[in-house]
Amino acid sequence: MAPLGKISIDEWISIEENDLLHHTQVKSIPKIHVTGDLQYDGSTLVYSNLELEGVMIVPDSITLEDLEVDFDTESHETYSFVPIKAEDRQDEDIIVVKHDTIDINPEVFQAVLYEAPMSITRLPRDQYPKGDGWQVISDQDPKDQEKKIDPRWEKLSEFKLDD
Repeated sequence: MAPLGKISIDEWISIEENDLLHHTQVKSIPKIHVTGDLQYDGSTLVYSNLELEGVMIVPDSITLEDLEVDFDTESHETYSFVPIKAEDRQDEDIIVVKHDTIDINPEVFQAVLYEAPMSITRLPRDQYPKGDGWQVISDQDPKDQEKKIDPRWEKLSEFKLDD
């Protein structure tokens, strides 16, 4: 089915102070370039096809300093101007529009938050914090190749068991 109406989007937005950001790893999103379009099918549905690129500010996982992280992602959502019954959705997430106005801000916000790194640091490994008997390690550090036997079980290795 060919779309009857199409609205092109080419906007720069930012999310600085937002209550939802307080519950995420992201401190702010100073610039987001949103491009794409909204396509109206002529009956009740609108399809969004958005490309998002920009910069988010997240804390360094070790030092808690602000780090800029670039992102580039896409978002595709379906909006409906009439309520949709659960059995009619066909495993699609359809957002019901309120007051005949489509607000793409939640879609943009959610798509950017999905791109936030779980943990990130710019600190070189030789500068990771350490103290008396402890140190921060990385999952990318080389593993000890030699498997050490627990001394409490070492005596058992002398026994020859028949299989």
